[in-house]
Amino acid sequence: MTDSIRQTVFIVDDVPQNVQVAATALRNEGYSVSFATSGPEALERVPVVHPDVILLDVMMPEMNGFEVCQQLKRDRRLASIPVIFLTALNDSDSIVRGFAVGGVDYVTKPFNTAELIARVRTHCTLYTLQRLLAEKSAILDDLARSLEAQVAQRTEALQAALRRQQNFGQMSAALVALINHEFRTPMTVIQSSIEMMRYAHRLDECKRDELCNQVQSRITDSLAVMQKHLDSIAMMIQLHTALMHEKPQLVSPAEVVREVAVQCATEHNRRHLLQLNLEGLPDRVIMMPENFRVALKNIVTNAFEYSPPESSVTVTCTADGSSLTVSVEDQGPGIDPDEEAYLYQWFKRGRQYATIGPHRGLGLGLPLAKLAAETMMGTLWHERRFPQGTRFVLDVPYGVELVTPDAEFARPVHSSNGQAVAAR
Repeated sequence: MTDSIRQTVFIVDDVPQNVQVAATALRNEGYSVSFATSGPEALERVPVVHPDVILLDVMMPEMNGFEVCQQLKRDRRLASIPVIFLTALNDSDSIVRGFAVGGVDYVTKPFNTAELIARVRTHCTLYTLQRLLAEKSAILDDLARSLEAQVAQRTEALQAALRRQQNFGQMSAALVALINHEFRTPMTVIQSSIEMMRYAHRLDECKRDELCNQVQSRITDSLAVMQKHLDSIAMMIQLHTALMHEKPQLVSPAEVVREVAVQCATEHNRRHLLQLNLEGLPDRVIMMPENFRVALKNIVTNAFEYSPPESSVTVTCTADGSSLTVSVEDQGPGIDPDEEAYLYQWFKRGRQYATIGPHRGLGLGLPLAKLAAETMMGTLWHERRFPQGTRFVLDVPYGVELVTPDAEFARPVHSSNGQAVAAR
């Protein structure tokens, strides 16, 4: 037996000579030996030594071997240690009782040294194998849990990718319908204007000039509308592609939220009515900043566009150690219940938009915000406030910066896309 696998035998006997004989034989075989001369002493020392085998004398004063064994087996940490009884009793009742209280074997005294060594060796080997099996089982359980977690993360990532693909398909179908609808009106105006010009030669010069100016103005306005729509569609497609391929980066969440909120307030001449709450945020986190900006800008822009001129917009950002939560609250008229069903659908516009905003949009804001949130494995939701106002909530996970002991630099790691990825 080598020192690397040296096993310990604990002897419990109230007769020192018995302990000495057994200890000498065991040490000669390469075992480490500890001992106690009473039951209470054994109960005190066994948890400290945690031996591979216990040789336990049955007949001892104060506390006999059966009682000691029962106490040891009640301790979950010690219950698996094999107990071999040392007894001078040859009656079957004592042997049966020994097995009943948890013993695995027995040796009669005066014991044969070869027999004692053989039994100790057998049970030491069995105990070692049981421990190795338990350790391997624990490792396999940990591995199984790790694999399950990885599979769950990968499944979540695939489901998110599928949702994005479905989102893109819905967007494409809606885009075709939009082009058919939005371009039909200006094209009809242009066509009717051209038809009117066919009769211009029948008019006198003054009316002909008036008609030409009117037609030119109508065609110019219609072309401007079409160009605006084309620019918006091109921007949307370009932004959609960029959001899908963005890589995680190390950024300051407070700086991003402040920058976007102030920009939106400035564009609407409402900077003095912007309320920012950004306390308690981590200095730097790993996330997808452009996706975050797009989602945040659209819900903050909506808050300003749909709220009365002198009302405030409140932007609050908090962190819980694994995710950022941004709340945007306005004091506007709220969301029409009839519009909630298609609030996040592509190219669906609120009926109040045209009366509040100076330009008619295409209904891209909230769908883009939701797409950006889902790309970050986050969520975007809203709630109506009574009697007025709306609250949008953007919740996105973030990663942390890891520093390994043998590295001279920090390695940012982001896990919000379903698996750990080094940030670029």
